Amino acid sequence: MAKIALLDHQSRWSVLRRLGNSPVAKATIAVPLVGYLLLFNAEIAKFLRLHSDFCQPAECVPSLRLFLLYLGSCSIAVGAALYSLRCPALIKKYDSAAAFFDAEKAYFCQPRNLEYLLRLIELGTEAEPLAHDAANFKYDEGRSKVDPGTLADPMGELYRLLNVSRLGSRTAALISYSLGILLLFVPTAMTFFQVIVAFV
Repeated sequence: MAKIALLDHQSRWSVLRRLGNSPVAKATIAVPLVGYLLLFNAEIAKFLRLHSDFCQPAECVPSLRLFLLYLGSCSIAVGAALYSLRCPALIKKYDSAAAFFDAEKAYFCQPRNLEYLLRLIELGTEAEPLAHDAANFKYDEGRSKVDPGTLADPMGELYRLLNVSRLGSRTAALISYSLGILLLFVPTAMTFFQVIVAFV
């Protein structure tokens, strides 16, 4: 049970956004194409065959380290693509419910905007239902303007529902990121120990 709770927490969009919004993760989306052109291009392999410093003239294939770097970068690229396509825009923009509340509370103080917020919580957003356990908030419709202090609960609820939405996509992105980081760690560790051994 504790492992499931940990997995659920680690796969939340607000956790994945740390890597998903980074320029490094966004850049890895180009890696599969660039890597293919560099690693598996016959002309580059022919060029490397001419230089025995790079590879043996008889057979020139990319090293295990290059394969691991390529596969790790591809795995991170898959996670970045999933994050980019499936993460709700509100979570991409705000790192917490508090940041969302601080930035948008004035907007939702207007009755029509508040009605829109409550409808999002109740029915869902971004073309799919959010959750069946969404809290139910009621406000006096006669008021012309809402007290900002009363918006913390519904705005926090919307953030929470979006943060835990699309469990399959979140889990797949987390697995892709984790696998990619693991695959990138192996050649890094190999190089580190090689350098240590060379100096010792």
